[in-house]
Amino acid sequence: MWYVGDLMKNLLHLTKKQSHWLDFLLVMTKKEIKARYKHATLGFLWIVINPLLQMMVMGFVFQFFVPVRVDNYFLFLFAGLLPWNFFAQSLTKCTPAFFYERNLVKKAKFPREAIVLSIILSNLFHFLIALVLLVGALVADKLFVEGYGMLALFSYLGRMLWLLPAILLLLIFTVGLSLFTSSLNVRFRDVNFIVQLAVMLWFYATPVIYALNLLPDLLWPVFYLNPMTFIVELFHYALMGLPITLLEFSWVGLLVIFYLFYLGWWVFGRESKNFDDWL
Repeated sequence: MWYVGDLMKNLLHLTKKQSHWLDFLLVMTKKEIKARYKHATLGFLWIVINPLLQMMVMGFVFQFFVPVRVDNYFLFLFAGLLPWNFFAQSLTKCTPAFFYERNLVKKAKFPREAIVLSIILSNLFHFLIALVLLVGALVADKLFVEGYGMLALFSYLGRMLWLLPAILLLLIFTVGLSLFTSSLNVRFRDVNFIVQLAVMLWFYATPVIYALNLLPDLLWPVFYLNPMTFIVELFHYALMGLPITLLEFSWVGLLVIFYLFYLGWWVFGRESKNFDDWL
């Protein structure tokens, strides 16, 4: 029975190790959340103010000066900006994170992926608050303004369950790509500048300010090489009921998402061994 005792000791050791890792990640995430609005007068109100101002400015420009033929365009824009802002802010902040935290990385031993994950989880916290407020406003509108009955309301809420896989895919993609770019940036500092430029261009290659069906049909499969296309369209479907343009090509986006998630962890595992030397 000696091997049973050894097995139990190993399991307890692994459990304690995972518990310490989660505790450290939680502390880092809390630090990120508190630091963002530490001296801000409006505090957490900025979670909603930022996307609302973006929606109003972009909506005004693209609705009146460069008309985009999309019903309820301001809601369409807001529903796309929420996941995009989460992704863009996480990626641009995570990419130089190991360099900015180089003193901590060099002086202390801890799970270094927690630096990246804490930034993403902090942004996820803000993203979920804004999303819950949006969903609450939409449900109230359907119930009290449009006069939905209970059956129609349940059907509407059922469609919103698609938000769960949409959020999960968004999180998986953001974690994988952020680990990839942040790990490479330790060795090649140009990566940070490339990411900042890429995110600006990436925004216009993602159907946030326009619907994919407004583009020529021949371009649709190309746009599905961008994983954010499928993710944003999932949000538009869940929140607005807009059909996913190329459902048969969704596997392309899913393949890219999971491949980049694996690649990000693999590159981090390989490069993190040398962080002390390169920082």
